[in-house]
Amino acid sequence: MDYSHLYAMYKPLLFTVAYRMLGSIKDAEDIVHDVFMHLEKLDLSTIDDPKAYLAKMTTNKSLNYLQSSTKKREVYPGPWLPEPIVNPDANAPLENLLKEESISYAFVVLLHQLTELERCIYILRVVLTFDYAFISSILNRSEQSCRKVYSRAKQKLQQNKSFNKATKEEANELAKIFLRAVESGQFDPFIDYLSKDVVLVSDGGGKVLSAMYPIISKKRVVAFLQGIHKRGTFQGQLSIVKVNEEIGILQQQHDKPAKLLTFDYTEAGVQNIYIVMNPNKLKEIGHNFSF
Repeated sequence: MDYSHLYAMYKPLLFTVAYRMLGSIKDAEDIVHDVFMHLEKLDLSTIDDPKAYLAKMTTNKSLNYLQSSTKKREVYPGPWLPEPIVNPDANAPLENLLKEESISYAFVVLLHQLTELERCIYILRVVLTFDYAFISSILNRSEQSCRKVYSRAKQKLQQNKSFNKATKEEANELAKIFLRAVESGQFDPFIDYLSKDVVLVSDGGGKVLSAMYPIISKKRVVAFLQGIHKRGTFQGQLSIVKVNEEIGILQQQHDKPAKLLTFDYTEAGVQNIYIVMNPNKLKEIGHNFSF
């Protein structure tokens, strides 16, 4: 198996692993680039299991990056949200990858509520389907320890996924209702879809004004949305886009992305609203990805 074949076969998978680990498009691409740069220097005939070898390198590089940037994350101003993947071209390779790999935005947010170790072991076990013996060898931990960490991660995720997701059609209709609410200023039809304990999280990264803490409860979320609407926060061009594999709303001002909203919409209503406003996390919107 030659280098170009390995590159074509495994680059998309390694990107999804790094993206889930890091929550950043550019950082995930950089990790994968480094992995294949290293691979160019090796004798490929000595690699028995390319998938395992490449996954191990990607995982370790991702963990090393997270450990080196932990202090940065600790002083992040306000709530931190993963960088969204938005590609308006439904036929783009990355869009097809998202359908296949199912890295929905709401799920990536959940993954980043786990510890780095929990997230790593969960990805290795569920996404890459490696056994505990291999995971143990990657992380230099006992199999028993890896099993316990995985069990803890799975339990945390299940606690946050109590309801079935809304269908794509339902999510698309919700987005249209929100757009009509913004246009008319009448939010009542949208409010009816919010769960009692809905949580709104906004990420401005200290670069634009945003809520410094999550806003919890239907009453407070409604007051927040109505308040920022009155201040003209939603002025500009609004459109429905695909965010990872979910429906989102993109706001543009002067032809530049200003805000991205996604809804964690289940059969019990909207559980979470995520608003990404940090310009560093919006600059990849509309760009083509090299997959």
